[in-house]
Amino acid sequence: MHYDVCVIGSGAGGAVCAYGLQKRGFHVAILEKGPWAQYGLDITTTFTNYYRDQGFVGSFGNAYIGIPTGEVVGGTTKINSGTCFDTPAEVIFDWNKCMGINIAHEELQPYFARLTELLSIAEVEQKYVSSANQLFVRGLETLGFKNHFPLRRAAHNCQGSGRCCFVCPNKAKQSTDVAIIPQFLEMGGKLLTQTEVVGIQEEKEHVTLLCKDKEKTDKINCSKLVIAGGSLSTPILIKKNKIGTSWRKAGAGLTIHPATKVFALFKEEVKGWYGVPQAIGFKHHDFPTLSFEGVFTPKGLSGLVMPLEGPRLDYWLQHYENVASFGVMVKDTNTGTVKKISHFPLFIRYQLNLKDFRNLLEGLRFIGLCYLKAGAEKVLLPINGTHNEFDSLKTLKACDFSSVKPSQLYSMGFHPLGTCGMGRVVDDHLKVFGSDRIYVADGSVVPTSLGVNPQITIMSLAFKLSDVLQ
Repeated sequence: MHYDVCVIGSGAGGAVCAYGLQKRGFHVAILEKGPWAQYGLDITTTFTNYYRDQGFVGSFGNAYIGIPTGEVVGGTTKINSGTCFDTPAEVIFDWNKCMGINIAHEELQPYFARLTELLSIAEVEQKYVSSANQLFVRGLETLGFKNHFPLRRAAHNCQGSGRCCFVCPNKAKQSTDVAIIPQFLEMGGKLLTQTEVVGIQEEKEHVTLLCKDKEKTDKINCSKLVIAGGSLSTPILIKKNKIGTSWRKAGAGLTIHPATKVFALFKEEVKGWYGVPQAIGFKHHDFPTLSFEGVFTPKGLSGLVMPLEGPRLDYWLQHYENVASFGVMVKDTNTGTVKKISHFPLFIRYQLNLKDFRNLLEGLRFIGLCYLKAGAEKVLLPINGTHNEFDSLKTLKACDFSSVKPSQLYSMGFHPLGTCGMGRVVDDHLKVFGSDRIYVADGSVVPTSLGVNPQITIMSLAFKLSDVLQ
C-alpha cells in the first residue's frame, strides 16, 4: 500500500492535519492504535477501554502526577472536557523572542476562526452550567469577585449529560471522531484503526512504516509522514527509529499543567454530574499563573482522587449527591522527560516546581473558601497525610501549608506538551530537523507551557502544516 501522506494518530493534531491534506487533494491514511469508541458503556468501562493503560499513566519525581491520554479514535479529544482557548498572544511573542521561532499570532488567527466553525465552539449556555460550578460562582461573588466567565467549548446541541471526559453519549462534544474524521472519510481518506506503527524507516523516495494490527504485521509506504501520536508517544517513536538529526533531544521539555481540585459537601443536593462539568473559568489577580476551571469526578472514580480512608471515605461517598468540586491548574515552570527504559515502554520523569506547588496550595485554599462562603458544610483538600477537611472559613484561612510536601498532593497533568518542541526537534514548519519527509503535528511540538487548554493551539499548528506541506 502506498499513500501520499500517512498520519500516525487521530487526535487533535493528526485528524486536523489529515483533514486539511485530504481536502487539498492528497491521498491520506490515518493510522490509529485505538478502536472506535462504543456508546452506552458505563463510566468505569469507558475509562479502562479508552484511556491509555486504563488511565494509569503518570510521572515520577517529587510527586506522582497522573497524566491521562486517550487511546481511541479521536485520541485525547474523545476523553477531554472539550474546553477551547486560542493560543495566548504573549506566549507566541515569547517563543519568537526567546526561542528564535518565527510564527506570528496573526498567522494563526484564521485557523482559530476555521476551528470555531468546524467544532461549533461557543460559550457554555447558562442552563447547562453544572450546580457545582454555580455554587463556586456563588461563593466567588460573595467574596467580592466578579470576573468569572463561561468557558468556550467544542460542542453542538449539548444536553448537559456530564460525561465529556467519558465519551459524550449524544455525540454533542465535537471530538475529532465526531466533527472531523467523518468529513475526512467522505473525501476519500483512509482510517486504519487498531493499527500500531512499530517501525519507521525514511528512505530516499519514500517512508516505510512497519504496522501491526490484530492479525498481522504489514508494511505501508508513503511519500510524507506526519507523526501525531501525542506528547507521550511521539518522542518514543522518534528516538526508537532515530528520526532526523535531533532525535536524541526527543522526550525532553515536557510540560503538563499540573492540576488539582477541591471537594465540597453541602446540605442540599448538588448532583454535580448533571450539566457541563467544566463550564466556568476564573483568573485570580494575585495568582496570574493559576487558572481555575470547573471539574467533576464521577462517583465510581472519586475514591482514586480523595485522600481519605475507612469511615471518612465512606461518609463522602454515601453523600456524593451533595458533593461539588472545582479545579485549578498552573502554568508550570519546570519541565520533565519522556523515555523508554528497559522493560518500561513509557517512563515519565517530572519534578513539580516548589513555587508552582505553593501556588496550587493557595489555589486550593481559595476554592475551599469560595465553597464555604457558598454554604458548604465542609470542604476536602486533596492533600494526604495531614489535616485536609475544613468546616469553617477561619480554620481554612489559618491553616499553615508550609510543611506540606509535593508528594502529599493528589494532582493530575491533563495537558502534556513540548517533548518534540519547535526549535529543538522540529522547525517552525514542524518538519523534523535533518529529515526530508517526516513532520510532527501534536502537542509535543508546543515548546513551552501555554497556561490554557491546548487543543486549539495543537489544531491550529496542524492546520497550518496541512496548508504548507508540499
